[in-house]
Amino acid sequence: MGALAAADRAKIERLLSVARATRPLPAPDGSLYFASNRAGHSQVYRQRAPGQEPELVFEGETRMVPHAHTPSGLLVREDRGGNEIWQLGLLADGRYRPLTSDLKAIHEGVTLHPDGRRVGLSWNPGGQANMVLGELVLASGEMTRWAEPGGYWRWDAWSPDGSRAAVTKLMGTSTETCILDRDGALTRLLATALRVFPVAWLDGGILVITDGGRDFMGLAFIDPAKPDAVLRWLIEEDHDVEGAVVDRDATRIAVVVNEGIYDSVRILDFTGGVERVELPPGVVISDHTGDVGYHLAWSADGSRLFISWERPTLPAEIYEWPGSRRWTISSDLPAGLIEPVESSYRSFDGLEVPALFYRAADTPRATVVEFHGGPEGQWRGGYVPSAQIFGAVGINVFMPNVRGSTGYGIRYQALDDKTLRWNSVKDGCEAARFLKREGLANKTAAMGGSYGGFMTLAVLVDDPELWDAGVDTVGIADWHTFFANMPPWRGVLRVHEYGDPNGPEAEFLREISPIHRAHLIKAPLLVVHGRNDPRVPVEESEQIARATGAELMIFEDEGHGIAAVTNQVTFNRRVLEFLAANLG
Repeated sequence: MGALAAADRAKIERLLSVARATRPLPAPDGSLYFASNRAGHSQVYRQRAPGQEPELVFEGETRMVPHAHTPSGLLVREDRGGNEIWQLGLLADGRYRPLTSDLKAIHEGVTLHPDGRRVGLSWNPGGQANMVLGELVLASGEMTRWAEPGGYWRWDAWSPDGSRAAVTKLMGTSTETCILDRDGALTRLLATALRVFPVAWLDGGILVITDGGRDFMGLAFIDPAKPDAVLRWLIEEDHDVEGAVVDRDATRIAVVVNEGIYDSVRILDFTGGVERVELPPGVVISDHTGDVGYHLAWSADGSRLFISWERPTLPAEIYEWPGSRRWTISSDLPAGLIEPVESSYRSFDGLEVPALFYRAADTPRATVVEFHGGPEGQWRGGYVPSAQIFGAVGINVFMPNVRGSTGYGIRYQALDDKTLRWNSVKDGCEAARFLKREGLANKTAAMGGSYGGFMTLAVLVDDPELWDAGVDTVGIADWHTFFANMPPWRGVLRVHEYGDPNGPEAEFLREISPIHRAHLIKAPLLVVHGRNDPRVPVEESEQIARATGAELMIFEDEGHGIAAVTNQVTFNRRVLEFLAANLG
C-alpha cells in the first residue's frame, strides 16, 4: 500500500473516470450533434460552435447515440443497461418517439434510404439466432421483411435508386457479402475474399473494404454487374483500412488507415488526389456503438469532416477538417500523463510479438501485463485509463499484441484460430518472462477484459508461479458454459472463431477452459462483470470466483464493460487498491 499512500491522490481522482465525445453528426444548420457520457452515461448533445458548452438534446435513462438526420427528426439508437439490444427512435421538438418495440431484438446496420424516409436494417425477432433483412418506415415504424437467409446479417448500403442493397453475413473473422434484391435473392460479392465490408453503393460501383485475397484490408470498387472481381483498388498497402465515409455528393472519401500504433486519416477524391488530415498522433475511436467508420462524418455540404479522435493522453474528442480545430471539451485530465513506447519480444517459438509499454519510470518495478479483448483486437495509441491510473502510483503497464491480434495482416491474425488458441496464452506468459529477464519488472500482474479476461485466467493457470496478481473483467472461464448461456445470436458469430463446443473442437475447448484448472491459480484474483452483458454471460465470472475464492464485483446496471462514470470510479478505485496491495 506504500505506493498508493505516497501517490498524488488529487491526480488519481481525476483519472478514475473517463468522458468521451463520439459519433459526430453535423446538422444542416452548422451545429454538431454527438454522443457523450460526460453526465454519467451516453446521451445526445448538440453544440453550436467549437468550444461552446453543449446542450443536452434529450435526457433519458438509456444509453443513446445520434444516428441520422431525417425529415421526420433525429434518428437515434438506444440500449438499456449496456445490453446492446439496440432500439430505434426519433427525437423531434424535444420529444422522443420509439420506432421499435421488440425489446429482445437487436436492430443492426441501420442505413438511411436515398429518400430519407425509411431505413434498411436487420433484426432478430424475439432475440432469435437468425437476423431478418428488411426496411422500416420512419413515419409509422412499419417494418417489411425482404429476406431471412440464416445467420447474423447486417444491412450495409442501398443502391443509388434504392431498389437493392449490399448486405453482409458476419461469421467472426470471415464474411459473406451479397447484393440483396427485394424478392430475397442474394448475389455473392468477391467470393474468393476472406472479408468484404461495403461502405457505399455509388454510380461507379460498390465501394468496399476488403482483403481481396491479400494479407491486409484495402479499399476497392466492385462492379455490381461483375461481382466476382475487384474493379479497381483505391488503397492497396501493407496496412489495414479500418473505415471509410463518402461525402453526400460522392466526390470525396475520408479513409482511416491503421499505420501501426496510430491512424492516418486521408481525404481521397475521385480524380486521384490525396490529402492527409493533420492531427496529433492518435486513433479514430471505435466502441460498442460502432466501428471506426461510425465515428467520422461529413457535413451536409461536404465541405467539412468531423472526427472523434483519441490520443494516448486524451480521451476521444471531436475535431474538424479542414484544419484540426477541436470542437468538444469533455475531459479534464491532469498534466504529465504517460505516452506509450513501441516494444516487442520474442515468444516461445521465435515469433516476434509487438507491444506497447507505458513506463512510469525506468527502474525495475511492478508491471501489469494487460491483454486486449477480441481476440480480433489490437493495442494502439488510444487512451487507456488503466495505463494512466497505474502509472500515477508507479506501476508500469505492458500491452502485448499476442498472435491473433489485428493490424499485422490476416496471417498473423489467424495464428490463434481454434486449436491454436493456447499459443497466444504462451505469448502472454512470455511477455512477463521477458519483462523480468530484461530487468524491467520485479513483480507482474495479469489483467484484461472480455477475451483479455480469458487470457488473464489462462496465463494464471499456465504458469501460476509467474504472476503476483490478476484482474479478470467480463472474461471467459469455461468455453462450454460461455456458448450455452450466451444469447443465440452471439453463438452464430463466435463459433467460427473459437470452435464448435458440440463439434470437432469440443474436447479442445474443454481442455483450454481455465475453470478446469482453477485450483492451480496462486495469485490473488479480482473478478468483475456487468449483469447485463450480452457477449460474455455473467455466469462466467460467478463460477471462476466460486472456484478460486476470488473477490467478485458485479455491476447491476452495466453490460460488457464498465461504462457509466460513477461505476468507472468504483471499478478503477478498487482495481487500483487491489493491485497496490498485491504488487507493493
